[in-house]
Amino acid sequence: MDGDWDEVARIPFPPPGVHAMATPVTTMAFDTAQELLWTGNEYGRVTSFYGSELQRYTSFKAHTTTDGPVRQILVNDKGVVVLGSRDIHMASRKGPPIWHIRHDDMKDLRCMSFTSKGTSEILVAGFQDTMFVIDLAKGEVVKQVPTAHSYKVMKKSRYICAATKEGTVNLIDAANFTVAKSWNAHSALISDMDAQHDFIVTCGYSLRQGQNYMLDPFLNVFDIKKMSSMSPIPFPAGAAFVRMHPRMSTTSIVMSQSGQMHVVDLMNPNTSNVRQANTMTYLTMFEIAPSGEAVALADAEFNIHIWGSPSKLRFVDFASQTEFATPEEPLPSIEWTADTPLNSIGTPYYRDVLLSAWPDLVSDVGAPPTKLDPQFLSGLKATDFGMYGRNTRGFRRNQVEDTRNLDKANASGILAPKFLSEKAREFAKTPDNDDEKVDDVANALMRMDIDPLKAECPPMYRNVEIKYSKFGVDDFDFGFYNRTQYSGLEIHIANSYANSLLQVLHFTPLLRNIALQHAATACVEDTCLLCEMGFLFDMLQKAEGSICQATNMLKTLSHHPQAGPLGLLEEDPNGSSLTVMLQGLVRFLTEKIVVDFKSIQPGSGLMDQMLSTSATSFIRCMNCRSEYTRPGSGFFQELMYPQQSKSMVRNQKAPKVTFSQILKSSVERETTSKGWCSRCQRYQNIAARKTIHSIPAVFVINTLINSPEHRRFWSTPGFLPEEIGVIVDHGQFFCYEGEDLKLHLQRGIHNITVYSLVGMAVNIDPGAGQKPHLVAMVNVAHAQPQAPQTSQWHLFNDFLVRPVATEEALAFHPAWKMPSVVVFQLKEANNKIDMDWKKNIDTSLLYQDTK
Repeated sequence: MDGDWDEVARIPFPPPGVHAMATPVTTMAFDTAQELLWTGNEYGRVTSFYGSELQRYTSFKAHTTTDGPVRQILVNDKGVVVLGSRDIHMASRKGPPIWHIRHDDMKDLRCMSFTSKGTSEILVAGFQDTMFVIDLAKGEVVKQVPTAHSYKVMKKSRYICAATKEGTVNLIDAANFTVAKSWNAHSALISDMDAQHDFIVTCGYSLRQGQNYMLDPFLNVFDIKKMSSMSPIPFPAGAAFVRMHPRMSTTSIVMSQSGQMHVVDLMNPNTSNVRQANTMTYLTMFEIAPSGEAVALADAEFNIHIWGSPSKLRFVDFASQTEFATPEEPLPSIEWTADTPLNSIGTPYYRDVLLSAWPDLVSDVGAPPTKLDPQFLSGLKATDFGMYGRNTRGFRRNQVEDTRNLDKANASGILAPKFLSEKAREFAKTPDNDDEKVDDVANALMRMDIDPLKAECPPMYRNVEIKYSKFGVDDFDFGFYNRTQYSGLEIHIANSYANSLLQVLHFTPLLRNIALQHAATACVEDTCLLCEMGFLFDMLQKAEGSICQATNMLKTLSHHPQAGPLGLLEEDPNGSSLTVMLQGLVRFLTEKIVVDFKSIQPGSGLMDQMLSTSATSFIRCMNCRSEYTRPGSGFFQELMYPQQSKSMVRNQKAPKVTFSQILKSSVERETTSKGWCSRCQRYQNIAARKTIHSIPAVFVINTLINSPEHRRFWSTPGFLPEEIGVIVDHGQFFCYEGEDLKLHLQRGIHNITVYSLVGMAVNIDPGAGQKPHLVAMVNVAHAQPQAPQTSQWHLFNDFLVRPVATEEALAFHPAWKMPSVVVFQLKEANNKIDMDWKKNIDTSLLYQDTK
């Protein structure tokens, strides 16, 4: 150690995440071929640093977080070997994995060492009765070696020197892995050990009076050549870490936890060189570079220190070149003005035909396959030769469906308006009253009366399409379809079937307020759907009738790893119908936004109060009468319809069933089905019912209309009420509507909670040759800053927005109009729009380093 040795660099150890607390270094190792320092943390992540300034090089996850910290790192010419508690990972220096081994007998691995075959094979051991021999080239376990010792540290010399947790040091033959010699090094524990050539050095703990572990004030030395122990070397400060100097065979470096560093000659212990590391706490780790010219330290404040001579500090003697990412070459600067000729830019020289030179051919592509309705598929019966069932698709035998022109059919029945550029040209040539005629047509379109009881789907409910001119989508006259102050949403975006649900949620004040408040926080999650909802709702509010896009919201949904397996993406060729997908989106979205909200406010129960129906499920075996309970809370409700009694006389009028009765039975969900009884040890009839403890501020309800009987309920005039009242008493859920609700409000005996109908997402089936789609029917009066005198129902058919009468909004037809999702909100929360989020926007994330 030269006289100018000092601390050269100090950096904080990177935390595992942007908002995560710093964590300690669990292991360190210098690279044997490049100027790299490898480190591991408590969460299985490996990070490397380049050069004396410890520049971040690579970082990758070697083990899962549940497997605990990185135990040890070894380096060879092929890559980096990383040891975890239950697995072993090898990766290249640039990060990509080479192989990963996980074995049932790997329970608590602690250490590893190269064997007699050099750096192509390792021996892995730990606090378990089995050691593993692993071929690094093949990435497989070639041998399992039983052992009676629990090993903590391993170092390779002539033998594999292994320290046990009982304080002994064993010499293991590097070829047959038998114990050749054993020494009792320390009475309690071994803190650190190193071996080189003929010597082993150890430091450790002894059990003092009062049952306290204290560091031994000496360094034990063992001679491998003579198979004997040497005189201990005193170290009054308490030896915590020790390393043999890689280039001086009899020199070792000893350190205390307080940072006192001694360079000791094992043959002449009376001469030593002393240094003191500058640290405010204690040291946790120590490592020396293969060149002997650098030392790395880690302290309890999660810092990494580099010591060495500033003039000649290097990690290895003959380092190979470290490969970095290819820097982007700057583009040549071009002076671009109005007078710059285009030919001054130039084109690259080429000899072959350009890929852009496509031949002038017109090819007829194959027709897309027919999409079968899930209800039709569920009714098919399987046989040896295939599946068969009743033809309910509306086509005759051997009739072929023209799927090629299905999307091009006249789905809307509304004559598309002229492009804005065409109107501008005509306006310059024609009198002003012609332009007023165009406005009159659009206004008449908005005022058109619709009879919802007709069997034919009205044009306003059908698919609307965007037409493109040479100027793109900006030339399309969206204002022709929307003369209101409420903005519609564009189609031609992946998964735009969610537009109807997003519109309903936007006009639900409680959900809008909480989404905007969350979007104003410092949330940085890439898949946070609550943030995207807040941004979308803010855009819809500011647009004031202009067309908007839900691109970011839908793109985040598309990239979420659970969206594909749950069948929420339109790109799935075998996907379900749109109404089934939307109801699946409700299940996913309600749970996801609760998780997103708690990621920023983990202690808050606001979202549970907003969406959660707190309940307990009681499950009873009908045979042995044994009963057990489990939580039955949920963030959404799914309607369960009464079954028609088989004992009814033919042509007898069925009793009237109301929406509130169906909602009560759906929330309490009293069912009987076959299930496994752990007491009877067989399948029995199991009865289940729910006890309700509290109700949410917002009811999000999937209608689950799957049969003609269900459609009959909804097609009953006045079936869906604009208000319902709910009473929760002694675990029971009571729901009222109409005159019953008025009577309970007049009496005032019970604590009744009144809900207002905000809106619903409605499935529209225009008929043969046209695609089913989803629209939103929303009472925008509940989202106004001031409550109007009457309801203000509006139809949101993507970018077509128009007011509708209350009777039209609440009327359904079994042939073409059925609700998919219904949303109720607390009546007392209507018209309460919270704008305080604008004053509380957290701008701190703008200054965070995301590297």
